[in-house]
Amino acid sequence: MAEFLDRGQTITAARYVQTLHKFRRALRDKRPGRNLNLLHENARPHAARLTSEAIAKVGWEVLPHASYSPDLAPSDYHLFGFVKDQLRGQRYETTEAIQKAVRLCLRMTETEFYRRGIFKLPERWKKCVQRSGDYVKKVM
Repeated sequence: MAEFLDRGQTITAARYVQTLHKFRRALRDKRPGRNLNLLHENARPHAARLTSEAIAKVGWEVLPHASYSPDLAPSDYHLFGFVKDQLRGQRYETTEAIQKAVRLCLRMTETEFYRRGIFKLPERWKKCVQRSGDYVKKVM
């Protein structure tokens, strides 16, 4: 699922809650009956009361995330660099063309690639918690 914001828009708590609801529906369809542990950074939309209430309502557990540790998100340490490498050197005339290329890149990527990124997360999270939030070096 790839979503793009319009130019000038930012993620608000309300927008983040909408995304969480979409995620919940997708998860319910693909993996019914599973509990969820949610790891998200401490950004304002993630820490807002509206978000906390929405998460509590569905019964998800939020794992602690040390401040200033954005390297815990698989999108940051695994996905974005890959997408940039795949699109490097290409020229796009419109925003829509870039979005189309990103979506195509994500769709054409093997499931195993995503699995490797996700399965690195527990180890990275544990290291970060053990180090009280210190930077966790990227491991390929």
